[in-house]
Amino acid sequence: MNVRIGSRSVLKVVLRLFFLAAFTRALSLEAFAQSQPHDESASFKNVKETASRLLSEPVYTAADEKLLNNSGDAAALAVTGIINKQEMNSPETGRRILLILHLAFEAPQSIIDRKNKTPTAALRLLEQLEQTDYGRQPNVIGNARFEIKHNTSTGRPLKPVTLPGEPVIDWEHSQWVSNVLAWIATVKPGMTRSDLLGVFTTEGGLSTRTHRTYVLKQCPTIKVDVEFSISGNEAEDKITQISRPYLDYGHYD
Repeated sequence: MNVRIGSRSVLKVVLRLFFLAAFTRALSLEAFAQSQPHDESASFKNVKETASRLLSEPVYTAADEKLLNNSGDAAALAVTGIINKQEMNSPETGRRILLILHLAFEAPQSIIDRKNKTPTAALRLLEQLEQTDYGRQPNVIGNARFEIKHNTSTGRPLKPVTLPGEPVIDWEHSQWVSNVLAWIATVKPGMTRSDLLGVFTTEGGLSTRTHRTYVLKQCPTIKVDVEFSISGNEAEDKITQISRPYLDYGHYD
C-alpha cells in the first residue's frame, strides 16, 4: 500500500514538473516572439510595400533594388500575397512580377536570410505564371527560371555574354529602361487624361487643354507630347494622339 501511494506521489511530482516546464517554455517562446520577429515583420512589410508599388508602377529606385536584392524568396512570398490568379492573367502584371523576381535574385550574395536564398516561392510563382497567356510565350518563363536557378545554385549572378571587342552593355540600366518603355506603352489613344496622370505628370512650358507635354513621374527627363479631344470634364478628355517617349531637359517656367 505504501509503495502504491509513493508511486502516485512520484507521478504527481513528475506531472507537475512536466506542466511547469511546458508553461516555462511557452513563456520563453512568447518572450522570444515578442523580442525577435518585429524586425523580421517590419522587413517583410517593407518588401511587400515595395513589391506592391512595383506591381502598379514598375519604375524602381536604387533603394528599391537594394531592398529586393536583400529579400530573395521573401519578395516572391510578398507577390503571392498581393496578386490573385485572375490578376496574374494580365501580361503587364506578368512582366512586373518577373521584374520583381529578377531584382530579388540578381545578386544572390546579397540575400540576407539564409532561408530566402532557396527560391521555393519564386519557382512556384513561375509555375503559376506559366499557365497564363503571357507565360506561354516562348522563353519568357524559361529564361527567368534559368536565371533564378543559376544564381541561387552558384551564388553568383548570371552574366550576359559580350563578344570580344564589343562595347560592354549596362544591362541593369537597360532593364530599367525596358520596364519604363513597357509601362509607358500602357497609355494609349482612347484613354482619358486621368488615366495618363497615373503614369505622367505635368511640367512647365507652353500648353493648351488640347495639347500638352507630360513627363514621367519618376524621371522628368522622359517626356511625351499628348493631344486630347475635349469633353465636359477635363479629367475625362480623351487622348487622340501620344508621341513616342523622348528625352529632354526639364522646363520649370
